[in-house]
Amino acid sequence: MNKLILLLLIPFVSFGQTLFGLKKTVNGSSTIPFDVVNINPFNGSTSIVLSTNSLIAVAAGASTYDQLNSRYICWGIDTQNNQNLYVMDLDNSQTESNLFSSAQAIEMEYDLQTQKAYGLWWDGTAEHFGEIDLSTGLVSSISILPGIEGVAIGNSTFDSNTGNYIFIGQEGNQYKLYSVDAATGTIISSPSIWENGDRYSALEFNNQNGGKLYGLFQDTDYDNYSQTYQSYYTDLRLAEIDLTTGNSTIIDPQTTVIGGYFSGYAVGGLCFDQQSQTYIVRVQNETGGYLKLVDVSNANIIASTAISNDNYFYELQVDNFSFAREAYNLLASNQNGENNLDDLKIYPNPTSDYIYINSNTELEAIVYDILGKEIKREYFKDKVDITCLEKGMYNLNLTDGINTSTHKIIKE
Repeated sequence: MNKLILLLLIPFVSFGQTLFGLKKTVNGSSTIPFDVVNINPFNGSTSIVLSTNSLIAVAAGASTYDQLNSRYICWGIDTQNNQNLYVMDLDNSQTESNLFSSAQAIEMEYDLQTQKAYGLWWDGTAEHFGEIDLSTGLVSSISILPGIEGVAIGNSTFDSNTGNYIFIGQEGNQYKLYSVDAATGTIISSPSIWENGDRYSALEFNNQNGGKLYGLFQDTDYDNYSQTYQSYYTDLRLAEIDLTTGNSTIIDPQTTVIGGYFSGYAVGGLCFDQQSQTYIVRVQNETGGYLKLVDVSNANIIASTAISNDNYFYELQVDNFSFAREAYNLLASNQNGENNLDDLKIYPNPTSDYIYINSNTELEAIVYDILGKEIKREYFKDKVDITCLEKGMYNLNLTDGINTSTHKIIKE
């Protein structure tokens, strides 16, 4: 039977991009479905993007995000106690769910470059690596990963520069950091980790600056023991991890992401903003929970937002489309250079200043308020300035002189 590894880190079940998560109108309800929400990381406020319609329980760490098509993806249990793969189209406000008819993949990751979803699953005798069909929920095995007996939940990420899937697994009595070629399923490297008491987790990959792997290093002070909590004081520090050796290097030993006698991070509560180079993680200690934004260049804390029962959220994902568009030329398949106006990517939304639009040609933008009154009109190539608008919801019409599409936007 496939074992799931429980880590020693205690889990609980100017920002450039848009941050998403899952939230219910009543925290902890077993009947109310989750909504996909947009999260303001600086104050913890949320706004509903769309409802999942039936998702009442979500598997920890089992979410990912399709950057090109603005789709939030996760798997969980519906109101009929069925296990489904949920694909939420945030641009078109549509939710689709498919029953798992065979295997269900854990540790789902999305490749920013090839626009494919990958994951791991256990068939009763061996661990598989493969691709996930988001339209059906079916998985197709690319390879069997020999010797792996367990997978560390919430500890996978993806290197879109090289096409490598990265995760922590167990082989015999050893814990290893695996890098797998997604195209062939070949294990590229698998160094042993967590040796000599050095432990890290909460992996995220930075596809810029040559590609770097980050995680939270567990820095324990064995001279500071609490009888109250019956544990040692531990700082979680941002570290860079070498994929070849498995060794970790603390970026700044004087800076901590969270510290305490009960410090940990939320499985599934982390992501990486490629554009602003920000490691984003939900953490906790004995005083409460916090959403942290960490500058990976120096480990400085950009924001530390307290989380309460009123502004909680789970399964964080960040929209990295603007980075992926430039880095991997995502629109190269449009050979005629023509726009399908209904398929245009509009981001970030909500926003306080500019709406960026992945148009190949000049378009006209017309902004209407909710009563249908025209507010502004302008021609643009890649962005529309909405700094002059009052806070609220508007309709944005885009036209090339022949075709027109309408999109809801929010000024915050």
